Amino acid sequence: TIYHAASGSGFATTEEGHILTNHHVIDGCSEVLLFKNGKSYITTLVTQDPNNDLAILQSDYKASKVYSLSNEVYLSDDIFAAGFPFGRKISSAITINKGIISALMGPGDDISIFQIDADINSGNSGGPIVDRRGNAVGIAVSKLNAERAQEELKLGSTPEGFNFAVNSMMAIGLFRSQGIELPPQNDNELSVKERNDLFNQGTFYLSCGMTIAQYEKMFETDKVMFTRDVFFSNFE
Repeated sequence: TIYHAASGSGFATTEEGHILTNHHVIDGCSEVLLFKNGKSYITTLVTQDPNNDLAILQSDYKASKVYSLSNEVYLSDDIFAAGFPFGRKISSAITINKGIISALMGPGDDISIFQIDADINSGNSGGPIVDRRGNAVGIAVSKLNAERAQEELKLGSTPEGFNFAVNSMMAIGLFRSQGIELPPQNDNELSVKERNDLFNQGTFYLSCGMTIAQYEKMFETDKVMFTRDVFFSNFE
């Protein structure tokens, strides 16, 4: 029997049904379902990049709005984080948090990741980080664990606003490796209505299904989705 073990976010990148998300959202799952308009759609794995925590899925659902990918990441640029924090524990509606790009590198000066101050929570993993033109410049991946940072880095105070996204340049390379053509990036700023439609139509709630044996194995190996705040589990 397959149980709903955890959830994350993903977003449409082509009219052919390709979906971008984090690798840790789908890692170890027997099946990954996309939920939209009250229906569920089985996804298939096209390719994955565990090193950069990315995965490309495909489903029969064809979104009416898709995100363009852009690697134009600029310090202080306004961004929006779209996704489904805490799965459906609070609401089944998509949540948008606004912020800026606050650093161009992640922990350890990792150039494949950038920092944002927009709040992201468990379940936001795999959701798009979007600029004012509607381009996905990143993929939400993690937040700094305050307790771990205090213990390991000896910061002396509680860190706040340290949230991270995978730079879309890593995803663009992954799509190119599969010969998948992406839509051109947008150059004009979207209206609030246009952003509303893009967020609602192009962003998805993803459900990870596992057997009890798989869940126990993943839990024992200390995988991200079951031990850190970037992923939410409602497995009972």
